[in-house]
Amino acid sequence: MNISSLHRFAPACAVALWSSAALAEATEEGAARLAGMFPSVVASTEGVLSVAIDGEAYRVTLDLNPLLNAGPTAAAGSTTTISKIAVTVTDNGDGTWGFSVDQPLSWSSVIPGTMTAGNDYGRFVLTGTYDEKLGDVSAYRLQAEQILTGQSQNDPAFGQFFVRGTQDIMTWEGTVTAGDAGLDSRFVTANTNIAYEVRGLGQAPDSPPVFSITFGEVSGSGGTTGYDPKTLYPLLGMYFELMIRTPEEVDRPAIKATLEAALPVFQHFDATGTYQDISVVTPVGTVGMDALDFSYDMTGAVPDGRVRQAYGMKGLTLPDGLLPPWAVPLVPSDASLDVAVAGLDLAAAAQLGLDLLGLPPLTPPPAAFGDQMLTALLPEGVGTITLAPGETKAPAYRLTYEGAMTVGPTQPAPVTRARIGLTGMDDIEAALQAAPAESGIAGSTLALATARMLAKPGSEGELVWEIETDASGAVRVNGQDVAGGAP
Repeated sequence: MNISSLHRFAPACAVALWSSAALAEATEEGAARLAGMFPSVVASTEGVLSVAIDGEAYRVTLDLNPLLNAGPTAAAGSTTTISKIAVTVTDNGDGTWGFSVDQPLSWSSVIPGTMTAGNDYGRFVLTGTYDEKLGDVSAYRLQAEQILTGQSQNDPAFGQFFVRGTQDIMTWEGTVTAGDAGLDSRFVTANTNIAYEVRGLGQAPDSPPVFSITFGEVSGSGGTTGYDPKTLYPLLGMYFELMIRTPEEVDRPAIKATLEAALPVFQHFDATGTYQDISVVTPVGTVGMDALDFSYDMTGAVPDGRVRQAYGMKGLTLPDGLLPPWAVPLVPSDASLDVAVAGLDLAAAAQLGLDLLGLPPLTPPPAAFGDQMLTALLPEGVGTITLAPGETKAPAYRLTYEGAMTVGPTQPAPVTRARIGLTGMDDIEAALQAAPAESGIAGSTLALATARMLAKPGSEGELVWEIETDASGAVRVNGQDVAGGAP
């Protein structure tokens, strides 16, 4: 279970997990009410759920193993084991409920002959408040300590490899409020001292790693707007139902109805964060990086859909002696990339995918499905890809770039507008000219000479290329036609 899913798993498994000063008395009726708020498959499967009165609170115990090891999963010989989860629940008497978990936690999965994987948390602490008016948690905080992860996988081509990870502390906390189109949530997370080791090609699990990576800290924040817990939480029950049913036993119309009710899932999601103090140890030396920033921005399954991803690298260093001296000035230390795609009808695409549930079990999609999906996804026949202003910096040069492109099945060729700027052409050429003949880069100097001829001067010695392409296939660089399109 990854960290993003914990945000949903915790309140969803504890829609009944309800903090204020005046606690209501715990009663048998309250215990029954708690049990009734869980998905029916959880409440009705023997040994999975128990609710007991514990003084002025309730003790809710979840044992998910009977659900995780039933149906097709068990028939295939795969097994999953997860610790029992013990939750203390208090009725605050005002429509809010406090919940808390404080215990070690572990899970493991085995696919015979293929993979084993698992996580151990020396301490797993989850606290929060459930608000009946919201139908969701109003605040929560998760802290996991002494985290150990492991995975071994048997690859037919490369044999067995092993991955081991450790982490000191992970925290994730957030709030939920009523918004204009459902509920809005915000979160912040911080993770410290993360390390992964990889062993492969037949190495034993206790042999020296062939590859390792460490992060001093990983932090982030973000949120979701416009979601409805009344339509999302039934997906949890549906998930468990699918686990214990064969394809022939699944109620496909019911699944389709549940998924359709959950659309568009949310209106908007965003997240930003940073990986700091990165060190990658390889057989040829250590690669370092001061930081790697990331940013995600996307809509839910809405008609005017869009997706954006951005990354920024800072302070890249390579092992001494890895590159010949002439190549060192050409290696970038900093770089950024920010790409967005718009013009997507994610609602139509999602509905088309759900319509496949109307087919008999195990029936493959029709041959025309791929074309139908592309038509649904791009109702105008084209989508727009935007490259926001970015740059790459190295000792020898600074490269800047930005642009936009429309592309799609109704357009013979992409239509592009882009700007590329370069400062340091002389230093690049000098580095390449210093390369020995056996390096095989003689053609690069010729390509740079051609690019210089097409460039126009910018400010402070910058060379600029403004590039345009049209649907006929024509390509113009600074207004000069370099690849004629259709007459």
